[in-house]
Amino acid sequence: MAAPPDGSSVGFAGDMMSDFTHTKSAGPLIIRHEAQPGEREQVLRIVQRNAALAQLHGEDRRAFYAALAAQAPFAEAVSAEPVNLALVRGWWLRPTSPDSDSAILFVHGGGYHLGDAKSYLGFASQLAALTGRTVFSADYPLAPEARFPAAFDAVWAARDWFLSRGFKQYATVGDSAGGGLVLAMADLAAPDSRLASIVVFSPWTDLSNSGASFTDPATYDPVFKPALLQGLAHSYLDGASPRDPKASPFFGALQAMPPINVQVGEDELLRDDSIRFAERAAAHGAPVRLDLFEGMYHVFQRDVGSLKTAETALEIAASFIAEHWADRKII
Repeated sequence: MAAPPDGSSVGFAGDMMSDFTHTKSAGPLIIRHEAQPGEREQVLRIVQRNAALAQLHGEDRRAFYAALAAQAPFAEAVSAEPVNLALVRGWWLRPTSPDSDSAILFVHGGGYHLGDAKSYLGFASQLAALTGRTVFSADYPLAPEARFPAAFDAVWAARDWFLSRGFKQYATVGDSAGGGLVLAMADLAAPDSRLASIVVFSPWTDLSNSGASFTDPATYDPVFKPALLQGLAHSYLDGASPRDPKASPFFGALQAMPPINVQVGEDELLRDDSIRFAERAAAHGAPVRLDLFEGMYHVFQRDVGSLKTAETALEIAASFIAEHWADRKII
């Protein structure tokens, strides 16, 4: 299992962050979070719960994934309002007294075949509560009914509509395929002075699946097997090149990108999707923070309420977004 370069151990006061090692270099700021006592047992219970959900829903993968995503509890003092327009669908999540000048655009994951904004309401509400900002959680058409670039086109249209609401600046957040979509969107939109920051959880940045962790037999992933991800990529792309930046932002130009926080579990086939993207984006000048979580699985952040490290990760994300609410100079 790959590890970042050696660094000094630093402890932060309070519950904001776990012990970690960090390395400063010309590349990304790499922060490695150690597994917390007792969490391996909690992870095992979550894996068993997910297996029970899968059995309950049988062959209905979309119903299973919706039940999985809906495990995140809905945050207190946040309201939800659906949007059903001809070109844009999704949900507004509004905390009490949100800032009117800034907001967050969220895009869900699901391998381009699963998931929707409704099942992600709890997770998106947590982002709204932690940041004090309104969140728009965007829907997009799913494969195999809608092939590439349908998901990207829908998210791009959602961005245009979202920005027409008058926000002076915004952040984007996405998990898994949603993380790939927000990174691809930012790459194609650059330079965009209104985009203050990006946070991505376990982003799928390379649909050619060429990262070493994808084929390394030592990689233990309790969520994915290589054949599953290869099948999802093949189905979504439908003959398009996996190196198209709209599908795989790893191959994008990555010029004039905003500050990016990438979070990934070390027990993931897609671990190197995060590491390699972070390194490449930093090499092109983006300020990048890469958080590696020992013993964590794909998009563990959704298990906020059940897992302390998930809460820590979301607090890190909210702090990162808060740090970068300011007008950004494009060089």
